[in-house]
Amino acid sequence: MSLKSQAVSGVKWSGASMGVMTALQFVTLAVLARLLSPSDFGLMGMIMVVVGFAQAFADMGISNAIIHRQDATRNQLSSLYWLNIIAGIITFCVICASAPLVVEFYHEPRLHNLLYLTAAIFLITPFGQQFQILMQKKLRFNELAKIEIATSIVNSVVAIVLAFSGFGVYSLIWGQLAGTSTKVLMLFSTGWRNWRPGFHFSRHDLSNYLSFGLYQMGERSINYLNSNIDYLLIGSMLGAKSLGYYTLAYNLIIRPSIMINPVITKVAFPVFSRVQNETDRLKRGYLKVLQLLSTVNLPMMIGLAVIAPIAVPVIFGEQWLPSIILIQILTIVGLLRSTASIVGSLLMAKGRADLGFKWNLVLTITQIPGLYLGIKLGGMVGVAIAYAILQCIYAIFNYLVLIRILLGPCLREYIQRMWPSLWTSGAMAIAVLFSGIFLQNMPYLPLLIIQILCGAAVYIGLMMYSQKMFVNEIKDMIFNEGVTVAK
Repeated sequence: MSLKSQAVSGVKWSGASMGVMTALQFVTLAVLARLLSPSDFGLMGMIMVVVGFAQAFADMGISNAIIHRQDATRNQLSSLYWLNIIAGIITFCVICASAPLVVEFYHEPRLHNLLYLTAAIFLITPFGQQFQILMQKKLRFNELAKIEIATSIVNSVVAIVLAFSGFGVYSLIWGQLAGTSTKVLMLFSTGWRNWRPGFHFSRHDLSNYLSFGLYQMGERSINYLNSNIDYLLIGSMLGAKSLGYYTLAYNLIIRPSIMINPVITKVAFPVFSRVQNETDRLKRGYLKVLQLLSTVNLPMMIGLAVIAPIAVPVIFGEQWLPSIILIQILTIVGLLRSTASIVGSLLMAKGRADLGFKWNLVLTITQIPGLYLGIKLGGMVGVAIAYAILQCIYAIFNYLVLIRILLGPCLREYIQRMWPSLWTSGAMAIAVLFSGIFLQNMPYLPLLIIQILCGAAVYIGLMMYSQKMFVNEIKDMIFNEGVTVAK
């Protein structure tokens, strides 16, 4: 199968997987939001900041190093496999040992046992991690899609059943553990047929991978830190309940792009890596991905911001009303972050993890005082506003410092790729707002359904009318494998 066909097939399977998972997780969130309190979600938010940060260290950047390098030997892969397991054990011990410090930072004694239980993820994940990376490198996204869907189903079912049974925040953690165990078992059984780690470990095998991976680990760690400073500050300064409101808003407006964008970026990285020395081809691929991401993300986020005042009480309940204003402000953050996410694939494909590390270090240094000032002046809303302002500034420098260096000047093409989805999303938002005004006396549930249908009809109609060629390319990609990011 050609690189083009493999990439398109990867996008289709990853897209199907993420579509199912996004829908399933939205339903799960809606159910759990009515069964659990904002404080429960806040506690889970505190825990996941710690776990997510630890994951960057546990991986050590090895996953992306394996994809980037095209000449890995069996002995090297075996050494890396056992290194992952050792790193997982060390990470588990570090989290358990640092639990008292985390409790003190958040002023939340309930975190003690929750952290010990959640840390078990790091004893499970390493056994399947390398099988997943090798499947991703070979663009076997059809198998990965099935595994991800099964994982999401198990996670959701366990969490909902336990929440109904009164387990509170523990239902979220046991759901995570059940999903992780399912994923590792399926990865192990699938990957074992194609590659088996040998009983071999040598430091010599690791040197080249760690030289790339350590920069990548640093970049991922700093990136994760600056992406979660808001969680750290709100949790520490305002408490679990406020963080719960913020977590719901974040999950609704930013989490979908975090799930949807990897549909493209997971495929784009290995494809970009194969054409890393062909700048013109890489530039065309980047702009194609940018247009695709903006076409999906912009209407979804802008539409959610418009319908939030009705959608939140209808779907999640009255207890979550403080999240509405946060959703609307964080829309700006979501829009800018979603279109910037593909730059990470470019950096890794070009072997410039060092540049990504330096960039994220600068973001972290500037973001901490900005968000701290926001939370001191305006609490939850203040930190959301500060986050939005900072993202606007970062978007400008993201082009000047990263994109222009990697691909050359392309601002005009950048704007041209973004503009169609931007103006059509704006028109969609106006149509949804007017439908709400005209039907304001209607009960919330039917009004919400009408607004969603109205917005979808306007956006799809305008895109089909004004962007026929691009819409046809997407249709060809889905049905005929006619387009790819590496075209």
